[in-house]
Amino acid sequence: MTTSLPYHSHYLQKIRQNRPLVHNITNIVAANFSANGLLALGASPIMAAAIEEMESVPALSNAVVINIGTLIGKEVEAMELAGKTANRLGIPLILDPVGVGATPFRRQTVETLVDQIHFTAIRGNAGN
Repeated sequence: MTTSLPYHSHYLQKIRQNRPLVHNITNIVAANFSANGLLALGASPIMAAAIEEMESVPALSNAVVINIGTLIGKEVEAMELAGKTANRLGIPLILDPVGVGATPFRRQTVETLVDQIHFTAIRGNAGN
């Protein structure tokens, strides 16, 4: 299915007018690509991962993205707190469960996040 550029340009124009702040808890591989992609669209990315910021940064944001690409124990706590904060404030929340089936730790982390947090969208790729 293809759609014309003018159809999509309406949404791009809205993003550029509103310049939404997008809080990303992401992996080291995707951080640069995510930040530059958001900047190119006209959004304003913030790549905060410290648990000490997981109530204040989501509260300032227009959306929160949680990517489990490089999981670190403390970061999981930060993801949970950011997600709960976004839910409490009605902020859209996206989960990117990178490699969820690769290890028991990843699977358990995603199960915990999905049990405790309501995600607006869950990103996914077709796998083997």
